[in-house]
Amino acid sequence: MQDEKQTRQKLIECAKKEFLEKGYTKASLRSICADAGVTTGALYFFFENKEDLYAAIVDPPLNGLKSILYKHFKEDEAEISEINSIDDIDMDHTEISDKIVGYIYDNYDSFMLLITKTENTVYENVVDEFVSMLEKSIPLTMVNLKGYRIDEYMSHWMSHISMDAFIHVIKHEKDVNKAKARLRAILNYLVMGWVQLALIKE
Repeated sequence: MQDEKQTRQKLIECAKKEFLEKGYTKASLRSICADAGVTTGALYFFFENKEDLYAAIVDPPLNGLKSILYKHFKEDEAEISEINSIDDIDMDHTEISDKIVGYIYDNYDSFMLLITKTENTVYENVVDEFVSMLEKSIPLTMVNLKGYRIDEYMSHWMSHISMDAFIHVIKHEKDVNKAKARLRAILNYLVMGWVQLALIKE
């Protein structure tokens, strides 16, 4: 059983390298198996096909990140439901920013695949999915703020800006501590942007 777990993990690690170097379409299952020191038959014991292998790499961290975000939105929703003024919104999102960045960098290769190597996979629109998540969740959070409504255009724009900011730093900053420092400032700036640009006094 332990040998099977080790073989499966070795295939996943070799597949990460292959997908990152060549992309999904050009990645070779034969090359992955050769690097892992197993036969193609051994690969098919663990994975149905290339798509299943790719999913085994990206699905767990992707779903984990979604869970972190949903939990954060719920906490923000509860917090905002208890306040009466826009001035009482907590603009400091350092803790959640560090949590998100730390999680992404703990699974760095998988997230690099998701933002750079999804062509011809079911994950091609993953960035748009996160934009949609922000676009739906943040207005629901803010709707509890009495006397205000959401400007849908600005909310959509801010959702894209937020995703673009995270992706840019992740792609260009390999050091997790530097990434955390940059994204703390960026996220806190963006939170102020949401409040100032997307909330309209009724």
